[in-house]
Amino acid sequence: MKFYLKSADAWAAMAQACEQATTCIDFEQYIVRDDEVGQRFLGLLARKAREGVKVRIVLDAFGSRTLLTSKILEETRKSGAKVIFYHMRKPRRFVRIGGLFPRTHAKLLHVDDSATYLGSMCMAEYMRHWRDTMVALEGPAAIAARRDFDVLWRDLDDGQLDGDPGIIGGNRGGVYLAQNPKGGQRPLYEALLAAIMTSRHSIRLATPYFFPPKRLRRALKDAQGRGVKISLLLSQHTDVAIADLITHALLGQWRRLDYDVRLYQPTVLHAKYAVIDDDWATLGSCNFDHLSLILNRECNLVMRDADDVALLAAQFEEDCRHALPAGSATVLRTRWHHRLVGRLGAMISQAL
Repeated sequence: MKFYLKSADAWAAMAQACEQATTCIDFEQYIVRDDEVGQRFLGLLARKAREGVKVRIVLDAFGSRTLLTSKILEETRKSGAKVIFYHMRKPRRFVRIGGLFPRTHAKLLHVDDSATYLGSMCMAEYMRHWRDTMVALEGPAAIAARRDFDVLWRDLDDGQLDGDPGIIGGNRGGVYLAQNPKGGQRPLYEALLAAIMTSRHSIRLATPYFFPPKRLRRALKDAQGRGVKISLLLSQHTDVAIADLITHALLGQWRRLDYDVRLYQPTVLHAKYAVIDDDWATLGSCNFDHLSLILNRECNLVMRDADDVALLAAQFEEDCRHALPAGSATVLRTRWHHRLVGRLGAMISQAL
């Protein structure tokens, strides 16, 4: 199992794997931009399709909307690669909350039967220097991930979003979890809650967007009541302005609950991972918020191997060395009406 902590490194590894493909490439992504990064990768997939490799691409219709009328998309389809946009809707439907969800927030690449990549990295030039995570999967977890894509593709090709309620597969070294909300089950959310409810001494969560649903808030509060230390690593800034306002509006609440809250400083923290005690960890596309845990399609890896968990725990400590404790030094300087928006957003998030 190999981890990538920088987008550029992961993109290079994924491109190299695709270059070596001989039979098939399956790619699922929330954001691919019509920029140098997106064009280069889609151009590579188009070239492999012309060489006879079977290429299937699932892109989120909202996250990758800049591609909808792009020249590179037209060229990719002409190459023989198959492209499906997940949850395609007319533009006017995007302004209606009910018409926007679910989205596929997954970030996955499968090459032949030899390489599978999973994580939180999208493909856009402006994300090049973000702190992010991708992992190269092996063994039963990789097999489950490929099977999940096959099920997703079959359903999307039939015009369905219902999908399998969730794909679970792997072993103690790594379990692949996918949840498709239309199926009515949320195995990823349930696995996280179960780990928190049985935690003994520490819960470490890293995410750019921490707007936990009620069940997660309750589980964390109960864990703290048992003496479990709760540490949150959030991002000082993200690319979503309203999310930043809500994050900073909620900081006081987390501090009053005596959570250890730190804000990552060097760049955007886009990685999403959790380490609970010394024997459970997860990473992938899932933020710890209502959108990811309830509404969207998400794909994560759950790890129980002590060495892998220790590696992610060490990475959490390393990330914290580049963060500041929430307090006066991390206050977001905004105008009063922006602070009001943040407070209103915080109230809404707490009602979910």
